Amino acid sequence: MASAELVIEHYDGTAVTSAVGRWATAYEDVYADALGLSDHRDPPVSDRLLRHAERPGFGLIAALHGDEVAGFVYGYTLPPDSLWWDGLVPDPGAEFTREYPGRTVGVCELLVRHRWRRSRIGHALFEAFLACRPEDRAAAFVSEGNDVMLATYVKYGFKPVGRLEPYPGWRPHVAIVRPLGRG
Repeated sequence: MASAELVIEHYDGTAVTSAVGRWATAYEDVYADALGLSDHRDPPVSDRLLRHAERPGFGLIAALHGDEVAGFVYGYTLPPDSLWWDGLVPDPGAEFTREYPGRTVGVCELLVRHRWRRSRIGHALFEAFLACRPEDRAAAFVSEGNDVMLATYVKYGFKPVGRLEPYPGWRPHVAIVRPLGRG
């Protein structure tokens, strides 16, 4: 499907929680081959979405083909007491990991369903998401070994800053950061 058939929509936390199954279904479709890995099942994506949707600064941007979710990206503003950077090695220092209101948007998920891959919709979603963010920088995690996604994020202007385990029992992930030119 060509991306011209897709519509980009913005959703807040209330809209996401009222239809969490819609987003979980798209996630489970994209990661069908990896759902056995702890990164994709513990905690379940629906639980993560419900918890993240309540956080200040939450936003989700989706590409829709009619009622079908072609892809989405979501994240939220990291709070000053964020655990986002806990366990990061090498330790970049307190100034780098210190959060303050409006410093960092944590990008929790970026996915495109198989049918729309290679249509550049992932890039369009990502740039639409970042364009409406007021934070100084964006941060994300990419599972170690996912060289395709890491290379994609590097093309999007991200730089690897270290490695960590985002949730207990998950595979190691590469932490990446991109300045947004707002601070």
